[in-house]
Amino acid sequence: MTSRRLHVPAFMALTAAVTLTAGPHTGAQSEGRGAATTLSVFATVSDRRHVPIEDLESSDFLVKEDGKDRTVLSAVPAAGPLQIIVLVDDNGTGIFRYGLARFAESLQGRAEMSIRVVTNQVQTVVNFTPDVKVWLAGISRMTVRPATPEGGQLIEGIVTAASDLRKREARRPVILALTVGGSEQSPRVSNEVLDELWRSRAALHVVFAETIARPAPAVTKPSDLLENNFNLSKVIGDGPKESGGVRRDVLTAGLVQTEVQQVAADLLNQYEVTYARPGGGNAPRKLQVSVRRGGATVVAPARAQPGK
Repeated sequence: MTSRRLHVPAFMALTAAVTLTAGPHTGAQSEGRGAATTLSVFATVSDRRHVPIEDLESSDFLVKEDGKDRTVLSAVPAAGPLQIIVLVDDNGTGIFRYGLARFAESLQGRAEMSIRVVTNQVQTVVNFTPDVKVWLAGISRMTVRPATPEGGQLIEGIVTAASDLRKREARRPVILALTVGGSEQSPRVSNEVLDELWRSRAALHVVFAETIARPAPAVTKPSDLLENNFNLSKVIGDGPKESGGVRRDVLTAGLVQTEVQQVAADLLNQYEVTYARPGGGNAPRKLQVSVRRGGATVVAPARAQPGK
């Protein structure tokens, strides 16, 4: 088919992945038991050279739920705007500022975005807007700031972002968590957060700059700290896999900007794949999406999305 894909600079196409998230709206559903439901997933397909594959058609995609084949109805370049919430958990270092600025520039005209900073609490820097000038003005204020060595509330930020996107009925919801890790102060349980992420249908992308981690704080109840950090590790570990995002661990500060830009590249090169789920029976738990193309790497959500 004739490509209608939006091209991005070559330096942004560095990882080979197919990123998939179930769309927040199901299609029309006929009356009565056994009626089929139509769902959409968003997919980015890359070859062995980490270059997006742009000439796929519906016949190239395979979709399974709980191991059962689903009928693929269409596969077209994704055209609708993205709805993105960025969570910056940088311990006051400002390490993500330049990468986030390039991310914003790449997505201008293609997204609405809100930017939030994770400190002892989650604070909104930029409310939802499609205006790239507003994004960049907010990002410019995220220079070196007082550190938060006692930890932050990243999973609180993730569950709140997921809830906000669900309430907005976002069509292409995305959460981008930029973190240096460290102790987690939120008492949220990981399964609660992952369930809210699933209900929102948001793809969670994580860029984890491990070398800039906070030092461990002194604690009076180590068991509480261990439990909270377990919940954080599970959310930013399982969340991307379940939701169709990608976790990128950055070993050197110099690669932070590249990895943040790569998230933008993935989002800008997506197909919208629509398939039919038969009515009746139990709700599926697992989603598997693949392509009939040798050498393509597929990163798909492991958790099937709910219908309506």
